[in-house]
Parts: sequence; structure tokens; C-alpha cells
Amino acid sequence: MKIDLNLFVVFDAIYCEGNITKAASVLNLSQPAVSHSLGKLRNHFDDPLFIRQGNEMRPTPVAKNVIDDVREALHQLQVCLVQSRQFEPLTSRKSFSLSLHGSLEPYYLPILQESLSLESPAIHLNSNKRVNRSELENKLASGDIDLAIDALIPVSNNIRHTQLQSDKLVVVARKQHPALSTTLDLETYLTLDHVLVSSRSTGPGLEDFELSRMGHHRRISLRCQQALSACKVILNNDMLLTLPKTAAMMYSEMLDIAIHPMPVELPEIGIHLYWHVNVDKEPANKWLRNKMIIAASNSVKR
Repeated sequence: MKIDLNLFVVFDAIYCEGNITKAASVLNLSQPAVSHSLGKLRNHFDDPLFIRQGNEMRPTPVAKNVIDDVREALHQLQVCLVQSRQFEPLTSRKSFSLSLHGSLEPYYLPILQESLSLESPAIHLNSNKRVNRSELENKLASGDIDLAIDALIPVSNNIRHTQLQSDKLVVVARKQHPALSTTLDLETYLTLDHVLVSSRSTGPGLEDFELSRMGHHRRISLRCQQALSACKVILNNDMLLTLPKTAAMMYSEMLDIAIHPMPVELPEIGIHLYWHVNVDKEPANKWLRNKMIIAASNSVKR
């Protein structure tokens, strides 16, 4: 039975976006055209494929069973189209989309961009696509992002990752903090108010999770998304901020803040680079991954 392969492009877009209107926007098609394509797919599979729940289109078990094969087939077709062209960084005008946590951007991007400016001046980087961890796998699978950098998180076998660096948590406070004239102890740490940096609106930070396992709890008085904003907040009060050491050292060069060791031993944080198995051997993605690994290594040395 013949079927238009473009229908599977629509299928992948609906699966990734969870919404026909959003899928139409991504594909630059009209909503009726996407709905018409979905109708053809439903007839072909003899299954609804997606069921509306509120504003979302949730995949059926049949859709979940075929999505990996569909994406692999679409990827192989794409590889066939570009296989004859070898990636040349010096002349390539390719755009890459990265997902980096806000606190990681100032750490990795300057050295990465410095290298790219010399070796591949026409390549464009976009690091404005910070995605939720729950969406990471879908975004990598669809190609919406090429690479992601984040802490170690559970992923399926379809996602490849490698550790870029290992970091540890430290405590940041304003200089001449009245309660920190000596070594910061656990009692003082738990008594003072804290700022928590998190991209999520709710839920504990890594340090809170580990503290709770020890039977300790601290008081979060402010929750914000950007580490730089948090550092500026604590300049004018006695609040504490817990950050990875590399980020704390970077901000201490710009602001009048002091760095203190954590009063308890916490696990180190592994920062990982993530990509989808479909692009594991793709020359351009492999080249950028190597550049990211080198950038991470050079950041540690500086």
C-alpha cells in the first residue's frame, strides 16, 4: 500500500508538539492541511493515533509503538540527502540550536564562540532554546535542538551523553557577612534565609534533596531563575546562595561576594552533554560535540 512519506513528517511534528496548531506552525502548513494529513494516517493505521485531552493531543499506544521507527526512517532519508556533502566547518553556514541552563551559558559559550569564530566564522549558534527536562528527549529526537548541556538526568537508550565536567556545591554570601566571620557551620547554614536558583517554579533543589536525606531542612525565602540575579540579591542582605563552584568563582570575579565551603559533604554534580542517537555519526553534530568537549576542558584550565 502506497503512502505519502510527508505524512510521517506531520506525524512526528504532532507527536513532538502535542498540538495540531503548533505542529502546523512548525511545519509552515495550515491547520486544516495538518488535520487532513492526520486523517489519512488514521485511515492507514486504522487507529486514532492521537486523542485530544484538553488542549493537547496525546499519542495512543499505536503511535507510541511506531514513533521511534518513523523518526529513524525520516532521519535515514535526511542522511541520504546530505550524505554526498561532507561537512566543512570553514565554509559551512549551518545553524546549531543548543539547550543550556542559564548558569552554564557564561561558562561555556565564550570559549566555544572564540573557537568557532576562528575555525568556522559562518556557523550560527542559538542557545535560546532552554527546554524542560521532561521534553529533552523529544526535542533532541525532533531536531528542534542539536545538543543539550545539563546535570545528569535519566534518559532512554535513544539519548547519548558524556560528562563534560564534575563540580561541587559551595555557599555564596556577601563579604563581611556578620554571621560568617569564622567557618560556616551547619547550624548557621540552616538558620539563615536562602535563595534558590531553579528553572522550575516548584520542587526542591539538589542540595535540599540531599539535606532532607540527612534530616535537615533550610528556609527558602527567594526562588529565581538566574544565578547572576541571585548573586546581586545577596549583596544587600544576609541571605545565602548555594551554587556550583565554577559558577560561584565566575560571579565572584564580577561581584563583591565571598565563597564558603558547604558545611556538609554533598555529592558532586556531573554536567553532561546530550544528543540523540540519530545524529551520533552525523559529521556536523559530531564536530560540534567535539568542540563542546574541548571548550569544557579549556574552561576548567582557565
